[in-house]
Amino acid sequence: MKQHPLSRRTFLAGGVQLSVLGSLAPQLMGAPRMDGTKEDRILVVVQLSGGNDGLNTVIPFSQDAYYRMRPTLGQKVGSVHKLTDHIALHPALGGLAELYKEGSLSIVHGVGHPNSDRSHFRSMEIWHTAEPFKPVGRVGWLGNLADQLVARDPGSLPALSVGGRGSVLSMRGAKAVPPAVPDDRGFRLAHTSKQLAKERDQIVGAARKGTGDLAFLRSAARTAYSAAERMSQATSAKTKIAFPGTPLGKELRLVAQLIRGEFGTRIFHVSLGGFDTHASQASVHGALMTQLGAALTAFQRDIEAAGQAERVVTMVFSEFGRRAAENGSRGTDHGRGNPVLLLGPKVAARQYGTLPDMGKLVEGDIPSTTDFRGIYAQLERNWMGLKPFSKARIDGPVLF
Repeated sequence: MKQHPLSRRTFLAGGVQLSVLGSLAPQLMGAPRMDGTKEDRILVVVQLSGGNDGLNTVIPFSQDAYYRMRPTLGQKVGSVHKLTDHIALHPALGGLAELYKEGSLSIVHGVGHPNSDRSHFRSMEIWHTAEPFKPVGRVGWLGNLADQLVARDPGSLPALSVGGRGSVLSMRGAKAVPPAVPDDRGFRLAHTSKQLAKERDQIVGAARKGTGDLAFLRSAARTAYSAAERMSQATSAKTKIAFPGTPLGKELRLVAQLIRGEFGTRIFHVSLGGFDTHASQASVHGALMTQLGAALTAFQRDIEAAGQAERVVTMVFSEFGRRAAENGSRGTDHGRGNPVLLLGPKVAARQYGTLPDMGKLVEGDIPSTTDFRGIYAQLERNWMGLKPFSKARIDGPVLF
């Protein structure tokens, strides 16, 4: 490489902004399979990091105890979006309430696991690996699905983490290496000087010349540019749906673009942080609910308009819920059971599990009455048509 004026780093920096393309180039060349079967279905996972307050997301507004235990945080009856005579959504989730009425939003109540842990790190490890009792492993539940998809189609890129800048534990596979892409700028070819572009094209165009590192660089570059071009095409389509300009809005817009553009990726992971609301929760959580509701609603409307909603299910989860009673700092502390949201018209019904009962708490928490592994198994087996990661046979709600 020293004989050439372009170093490997200079070449890649001057050519393709998506650094993962070079290392994953062989996975990006397969054509997507679009045949309307389980081999065509898509799973989008939205992670709410920090422990979302489920009781102020899906609100048991008919229970007086909710207001007694939350004198400053309780959402007023007149402002919430009532789904039933007992359950409502946060005032900022009006778009999701409309989706619920249309049959495109389902709620699973009291979701958690038998080995409840109020540690953020341990709880997230459990959700990512579907292993409540074993030490953290190297493979996540979504990575397991990616491994199976790669085995079926070695030329595919089955999974993608959007918005992150590092590896996500749930996405790690034994063989598959799903990349993390910060934003849609990663799919664009960078502007270069004429001289740099000329030398870059000479390297890319030298199909079978060179040995060692130079040969590898040429091969990776050719594949990376081809993949970048296909990515650019997939993300170039315009939409009439207005996505919010928030980080989550931009990330879900990119996911929608890749789905509409039939890029072929079948598993997406995005995340929204800031939910560790120990103090002054009302304004912080309200802003997060506004961001979440607007982004999810825009995403669902976009794929509906594109005729893609039938093949997409979106799961929204957090590592644990929060305590039923507010604390002295007008916030809430770490809890247990929490609702999981499922978006998509193919989910069988609207509400599952045991509704939160403020009179039947466990150590001040909403109990975990639905094991999250039962939801995973439904998504893995019945939705994606793949083998579940957890070996434990957990009965869960019949979602499909």
